[in-house]
Order: sequence, then C-alpha cells, then structure tokens
Amino acid sequence: MLTFFVKSVERPMFQCYTIFMSIKSAAYFFSAYRKLLRSYTDFQLNALEGYDLSPNEIVVLSSIETMPTASEIAYASDVSKALVSRSVKLLKDKNYITATVSESDKREQDLALTEEGKHVAELIDEANRRFFATAFANFEDNEKEALRMLLGMMMRNLNIDR
Repeated sequence: MLTFFVKSVERPMFQCYTIFMSIKSAAYFFSAYRKLLRSYTDFQLNALEGYDLSPNEIVVLSSIETMPTASEIAYASDVSKALVSRSVKLLKDKNYITATVSESDKREQDLALTEEGKHVAELIDEANRRFFATAFANFEDNEKEALRMLLGMMMRNLNIDR
C-alpha cells in the first residue's frame, strides 16, 4: 500500500490521494484475484470439455484421493457440505465415484474413484500442472516462495486458518 505520512492539515489533498491509492490498490488485488480464479476455472473446464462437469464436481474429483469424505473436501475447499454433497450425488450418477457408509462414522460416506473417475481425475491433474506451469513460467523458485509466504501472511493477518 502506498502511504504518505502527512502531519500537516494544510495538505489534505495528500491524505485524499493516499486513501485513493489504497482503494485503487485494493481494487487491483481483488480484480487480479478474480481474473486468476476465472482463468483457472475456465482452463479446467476447457481441458475437460465433453465431460459435463461443474467447477465443484472438479474440486471433488481432484480431492478424493487425499480427502476421502465430503466433510474433509468441504472444509479444505471452503465450500458448504451441502454443495459438496450435491456434487457427490451428481458424480455418483455419472459413475465417476462410489460412496459407502463409513465404518468409523455412520453419518459420513467414504468416497472412492471408479476407473472412469480415476481417468477424469488424471485429466484434472494434468490440466492443473499445465495451468500452473504456464502461470509460473517466468518465476524463479525464490519468487514462487516469496509469493507463497506473502499469501500466507495475508491469510494470517485476516485470521484465515486454511
């Protein structure tokens, strides 16, 4: 954020300029975030054209191997359990996943990919690798690490625990 330290009341124009620049900077960051997210989603949808998947179904398919319950997926992807459950139902109907009652918690379902689901999950993984290779093509390793650290700092400042 661009900040001027103006102690004099005689120069309120500088204070207004500082506020304007802060708002302009914030608008830039939020706009960039929305554009990046839209680009990522569009990239995935284009890579999976013909599979009739929603962005939420893509999240579920790409998460099952490491998070085998709807609750874990909902928590990690910061979406409602209802939305994940709806995606799970649609993916079961498409024969991409199976769901069985959990042995440890009868309220939960253990999710698993079918053979066709594994194929689609591999396509998602490949699309993710291509997207990030393109997005970070001109980044040095230390720049990627700096970005990761800065984003982590922003999340901590905003008390975002994920």
